[in-house]
Amino acid sequence: MIVRALRKIHSQYRLRKGDVSAHTKSAQVITKAWQEEVCNRKVLGEVKVSCSNNERIDVVDLESKTAYELKVSGKNTHHEFYKDLAKVLTYNEYRAAERRLTKLVFISEENGICSLKGRLDGRFLKMLQSKHMLDIELVAI
Repeated sequence: MIVRALRKIHSQYRLRKGDVSAHTKSAQVITKAWQEEVCNRKVLGEVKVSCSNNERIDVVDLESKTAYELKVSGKNTHHEFYKDLAKVLTYNEYRAAERRLTKLVFISEENGICSLKGRLDGRFLKMLQSKHMLDIELVAI
């Protein structure tokens, strides 16, 4: 439901042409519309990672213990992915075990997801699962 809503919004608001500023504004509109569509009492948007910084996770589903992070453009997804991963790991450091996130769903355009899949090391992903109980899912919009 969360990803399906994003796909609809993305197709509606994603720019095909424009300058950097226009694309940035479009990405902000997409993220905000997506959060407004999916958030409720159990699905929260702009969730603070910790009280000592201002980092936020785009969407958190408290019931499924899943973080959703969106990188609208498929460019430089690896930079955004590692930043988002650090946010989830930090978030978990401040929560009791039963309230920690167990999955990060990283969403971007297909070219970015394909590029990221080629960069991620299998042992690294296994380490995240075994040491941090965190699964990673890469989703193309």
